Amino acid sequence: MADIAKIEIMMQDYINGLHTGDQAAIDAQFLPECDLCCANEDGSYIHMTLQQYKDLVAGRKSPKELGYPVYGHVVHIDQSGPNTAFVKVDCAVQPKYFIDYLSLVKTNGVWKIASKVYYVKKYQE
Repeated sequence: MADIAKIEIMMQDYINGLHTGDQAAIDAQFLPECDLCCANEDGSYIHMTLQQYKDLVAGRKSPKELGYPVYGHVVHIDQSGPNTAFVKVDCAVQPKYFIDYLSLVKTNGVWKIASKVYYVKKYQE
């Protein structure tokens, strides 16, 4: 299977994991050293380690539990080399909707998220 197809499958799993809050999916998809960050509209900045992100996910009800449908799609994949890629994803952890910029690396033949920069594009009330 070509790398782009593998990344597309990974991103569908990523979107499903956002919907269900699946901790095992987070562990499978992210490098342990992954950093996550967001620059808010007001200029404030959020930075999380992967463990902080996992704690956040574990401490909230998932969109699935809240009755929301799965939401998300890949906007763009750019594979710059055999072991590096960038993916832009339009996704949600309702009631928040995001644009995620994911830097991927392939280690030992497996694609992993090395960093996640995200933007909250809307908050549904």
